[in-house]
Amino acid sequence: MLRLFALLLVACGLALPAAAQPVVGPQPPCEGPPVYPPFGAIDGVPAVAIWHEANLQKLGWQPPACLGWQGDSRLVAALAVRFHTTQSLDALGARLAAVSHYPDIKFWAVTRQEWRPLANAAWVVAGPDNAQRLPDPAASALQPGHDVYYSEDADLAGSAIYRLHVADRSADRLVLETQNVSPIRVAILTVFEPAALQAATFLQRIDENTVALYEITRASMASSSMVTGYQSGYLNRLDAIHRLLAGQATDGAPPIAPH
Repeated sequence: MLRLFALLLVACGLALPAAAQPVVGPQPPCEGPPVYPPFGAIDGVPAVAIWHEANLQKLGWQPPACLGWQGDSRLVAALAVRFHTTQSLDALGARLAAVSHYPDIKFWAVTRQEWRPLANAAWVVAGPDNAQRLPDPAASALQPGHDVYYSEDADLAGSAIYRLHVADRSADRLVLETQNVSPIRVAILTVFEPAALQAATFLQRIDENTVALYEITRASMASSSMVTGYQSGYLNRLDAIHRLLAGQATDGAPPIAPH
């Protein structure tokens, strides 16, 4: 699913003014509250925030240990929301891991001003060096420590391999982490070196009808400096995953970042 961020170079987005930079660093729900951005009202508009390298350095922010990320970041984006659903965490996790359906998920492409698929094609592979195609993983396979490798094809770029890692799984909590295993290139330019594009999705069951979702992604310093100016693409893609999990039409209006 991370290839959806690689196209930031060709999907020019919205650059927030310096005054809009958050004054608090990203705070994912590693061990409970506080969380930033905050979750807000149930079924409300997702809270989103973006941090650039200079802002993160000023705040002295480093990735928390629960993310397993190393080093400084060029860009970090996060989305937090709570929504009603009767779907089990197994069912929600299966949606995230169903990589063959990524072309069915739409996001708002600002430059084209149209809804576009997150990937042209995606499929599970047997391993980082084994291109044998496999079916999407069953929900029962999403156990702590399990890895799923998959390949994505996207506009203006070839295939790249990714690893989806089950970092945590309990009756009320699911944490999935994703990163690129192979370099991500656009034409002859390497946009992300291996492990330079990372994301984590936290799903927490609040009660039998409500789930809290926190998504965070970052471009590390091993990414091209060109990725720092294309942030509406990050927000719209994060929201596409939120809509998928909340059972909403992913190409419904309005997009969270229309320009």
